[in-house]
Amino acid sequence: MLLLHGFPEFWYSWRHQLREFKSEYRVVALDLRGYGETDAPIHRENYKLDCLITDIKDILDSLGYSKCVLIGHDWGGMIAWLIAICYPEMVMKLIVINFPHPNVFTEYILRHPVQLFKSSHYYFFQIPWFPEFMFSINDFKALKHLFTSHSTGIGRKGCRLTTEDLEAYIYVFSQPGALSGPINHYRNIFSCLPLKHHMVTIPTLLLWGEKDAFMEVEMAEVTKIYVKNYFRLTILSEVSHWLQQEQPDIVNKLIWTFLKEETRKKD
Repeated sequence: MLLLHGFPEFWYSWRHQLREFKSEYRVVALDLRGYGETDAPIHRENYKLDCLITDIKDILDSLGYSKCVLIGHDWGGMIAWLIAICYPEMVMKLIVINFPHPNVFTEYILRHPVQLFKSSHYYFFQIPWFPEFMFSINDFKALKHLFTSHSTGIGRKGCRLTTEDLEAYIYVFSQPGALSGPINHYRNIFSCLPLKHHMVTIPTLLLWGEKDAFMEVEMAEVTKIYVKNYFRLTILSEVSHWLQQEQPDIVNKLIWTFLKEETRKKD
């Protein structure tokens, strides 16, 4: 089981799932390229989506497996969708949290000003060095606000980040140059999408927090047209973007149900 985190996170965002699924799986929560202690090439070209996809393929090979259960959240969800499209033989089952099929995302953002506004950070991140500066000033105030504020933060009705949790995030992103790699992921996106070969043929579970401050819930509902296999969408009301951290018990239960049920391909 491979777990792909979002932005601005690292492997630690899957702490609840690492404990939960180790009873039946070898569970590996990665730091994506440029995050944490992974290699962090300087040039933005090193963070193109095809490089990120190849990273995951190489990691699976190095672990000695030909297939996996693939789970991705946010930006990690984007990569998970792309792996399922490009290397379907690698994925037994696909689970994505709060990110629609990439084609849905690109089409929706062009047609709906609300989503364009919610995704404004994609455009802000195209600016050299300034986004890194804004995240780091005032003792990483912007990063703390992202995780703790009423509008965007974790824990409306579920688990909140503890002081220790928040310190772990600040520690990772306060290392020299630690923000550039993560932000460089976004600096290539407009040259890579949309996809020509876009259908997913893997049994898929899409989990969605209804109160996501960054993604319109309608995108989740449209995603089903791009999955030519078993597809299940579960929308959790009053839950934020950070679903697997905010409601880990519910998320884990939904994942277990999906993993254990027989899934048949749609005719």
